[in-house]
Amino acid sequence: MIDETIAFELNAAAAYFDRQGNAVVAVALRDQAETLRAEAVRLQDDADQLPRRAADDQSPTVLLVEDEVPLLKVVTDELEDAGYNVLQAASYEVADLLLHSPKTVDLLLTDIRLPSTFTGWDVAERARSRFPNLPVIYVTGYSVEAPRRVEGSLLMMKPYRPSALINAMHQLGVVSPA
Repeated sequence: MIDETIAFELNAAAAYFDRQGNAVVAVALRDQAETLRAEAVRLQDDADQLPRRAADDQSPTVLLVEDEVPLLKVVTDELEDAGYNVLQAASYEVADLLLHSPKTVDLLLTDIRLPSTFTGWDVAERARSRFPNLPVIYVTGYSVEAPRRVEGSLLMMKPYRPSALINAMHQLGVVSPA
């Protein structure tokens, strides 16, 4: 699958060129990002033909939304080692695509500060509009925004221990059979 971070990095570069007053470069970078996203959607459509989950796979699926790629990888590894399936998103836009795929999501784990005009609060609100009972865990190292937590959610501060994250997931009823 196309590396989601490429589209994220193109949009971040476009924002830089916008601030520098070079709209032509910014538009070109955003066009590249949209091309990558369109290809991701096409690939997702192909993936939609696959079964939602293997019949014998009882592991819960976590949608992890984190724009810091090293942290995204570390948390993914920790969750997979604990027996969870993980869908990764480095932005609101990719999370939204994954929420509209046929894959079952059992928990949303989202950073609050994301690299666009959308936040983790927005991701959770969007997810809850589709899945009203989806458990949500917000994580942040720093947020100046007033909390907009959805009902039945938890907030964790970075840095956090993997065991604390797993305990929070258990507290919300998302337990891996592993």
